[in-house]
Amino acid sequence: MEYLEAFDSIRPYNDSEVNEAVLRLIQHPFFDQVTQRVFPDKSTGQLKEALTEVRSVKDFQKVMMYPTARRVLDNSSAGISHDGFDKINQDKSYLFVSNHRDIVLDSTILNVLLFELGIDTTEVAIGNNLLVNQWVTDLAKLNKNFIVNRNIPPREMYSYSQTLSSYIRHTILDAKTSIWIAQREGRTKDGDDQTQQGLLKMIGLSGGKDFYENYAPLRIAPMAISYEYDPCDVLKAREVASKLAGKPIDKTPEDDLQSMIAGITGVKGRVHISIGKIVDEKLQEIREIKNKNDQMQALADLIDDRVHKSYKLWSNNFIAYDWLYGERFSDHYTKEEAEKFEAYLHKQAENFSADFNELKDPLLAMYANPVKNKLKVEGMVESEL
Repeated sequence: MEYLEAFDSIRPYNDSEVNEAVLRLIQHPFFDQVTQRVFPDKSTGQLKEALTEVRSVKDFQKVMMYPTARRVLDNSSAGISHDGFDKINQDKSYLFVSNHRDIVLDSTILNVLLFELGIDTTEVAIGNNLLVNQWVTDLAKLNKNFIVNRNIPPREMYSYSQTLSSYIRHTILDAKTSIWIAQREGRTKDGDDQTQQGLLKMIGLSGGKDFYENYAPLRIAPMAISYEYDPCDVLKAREVASKLAGKPIDKTPEDDLQSMIAGITGVKGRVHISIGKIVDEKLQEIREIKNKNDQMQALADLIDDRVHKSYKLWSNNFIAYDWLYGERFSDHYTKEEAEKFEAYLHKQAENFSADFNELKDPLLAMYANPVKNKLKVEGMVESEL
């Protein structure tokens, strides 16, 4: 697809730019290091030769990204399951609004499944803070990532948000390409997934004043991804604990890179992706709300409800909930599973040179909060937990 010039600072590469970017990619020393690690049984030379013939983003994903992602998932997970993809019409484009647990893999796993189902992959929002060098930038833009700038001065934010909103709308409605975007800026550190009003307001900037006509054409598809184990759980718990102590961690690009590598290579156990019911029929009701902030919150709550309802809860989630709040779900796990999870948490703390006792509560909350959220959306109230 060819993009409008107004989106040059945001967009992925056009097909006409692919071959030059691929040549830069394969000539860099990083390429040999990565491919030798992912494909130790394959010739790097053969892969480079195949890539020199690539002339489109679709071909790049077929030759490079899909095999790489599938190999990584096969090596670091105990299997990927999914449901709700029957809600997707492959002749239509969608705005996938997803909970966000892993920097790279949330959207990657969605696109692996779409690829295997014969459905066009999505474009993916990526923060410019993650583009730590030209090699990573080339890789991202070759793989249908569009850039969200996190460093816009306040006086320029509204204009930038309008451009970003217009890009999203143009991509979905005119280019007929789906988009994946996280429901909030940055990963959820405590497992409590909530859609930010600001995100929804930004998306609506390019639409008309009528609420329904603004949001309905985007076909918002709430998406939940559920990891049995979060490879970055200790890193996230450390951030939460530091923030609670009034000493928030000032993260560097190297910290983000460490999280990316840990998320990609770390053990994830089983992983499940679920697509919730497309957000459309309730928009007419939300349209009648007069206060704009209340209207946005109602839309955020609707998306959250469908994300939370779509969680796949693993035994670890129930174990963590019981350890924090008292035994309630012991019929959802065995003694052996509880012992295995406890050993896992201690080993993770050791791997990251952390004190388990200091991080115990945020670690458990991270795994327990999906249970709390799913209970609430299925009719329970907080006082019953």
